[in-house]
Amino acid sequence: AAAQRNPRAPQNAFLSPPLVVLNNFGDAPHQKLATITFQNLFPAINVRKVKLSTCQRAVLVDYDADADKFQFRHFSINAAPTGTNRHLKKLLTKNAVPNLGRLTDIGEFFEMGTNSGNMSEFSDSEGEDAVNARVTLSQDYNRVAKANTTSRVKLQEIGPRMEMELVKVEEGMCEGRVLYHAYVDKTEGEVKELESRAVDKEATRKRRREEQERNVAKKAKEKAEKDKIEEEMAALGARKRKRDKKKDKEKEGKVARKGG
Repeated sequence: AAAQRNPRAPQNAFLSPPLVVLNNFGDAPHQKLATITFQNLFPAINVRKVKLSTCQRAVLVDYDADADKFQFRHFSINAAPTGTNRHLKKLLTKNAVPNLGRLTDIGEFFEMGTNSGNMSEFSDSEGEDAVNARVTLSQDYNRVAKANTTSRVKLQEIGPRMEMELVKVEEGMCEGRVLYHAYVDKTEGEVKELESRAVDKEATRKRRREEQERNVAKKAKEKAEKDKIEEEMAALGARKRKRDKKKDKEKEGKVARKGG
């Protein structure tokens, strides 16, 4: 967007998730997994409840089968009414006040360029022949593109632009069996051997986990028994000290009576 003449990246465009468009994705298992991955990169949009004015961005991911790579593009969406005077449209969409100092009448502002033959009174910046980009809005999109009016949808790339390649798909988090690899092909025997190793590895891991749980439970039981013994010893000591204190008081009482 920085290299564009008129870059457009409104701040409110990033307050809502973009529309995700996936193109040329195949039915192969790794392609389906890539589809799910790209779809879950952004929050899902409920097409029945979404407000049209929140659809400010679009993400296009195109799969190039020849290069076996994914092309990632990020666009800003804008809508402008068609069939309206170009200068009027600019006046409504821009916040700046035009310079009318050289004009004698406001009508000259809207007629500028109509007599030269190079610009039609109702011309759009990208031509009126962009029929495929015209839509009838069901809701208000912005302050100039209103509901039930015909507007032209414009996409402007805002980045980032990325080229990605799917190299490896693996179960779990760097520990499961390999479901797909772009550069390594395994024979059926090698696949079975790897699966057998994975099963043995999982069995060993399960056995070690169960053993560790037993050791933890054993230590917890021993600690509970030790704490119980300590509590009993403390209780016995307290009773013994109580009896000794009682005996001492009785002795003191006998001595006091003899002395009297």
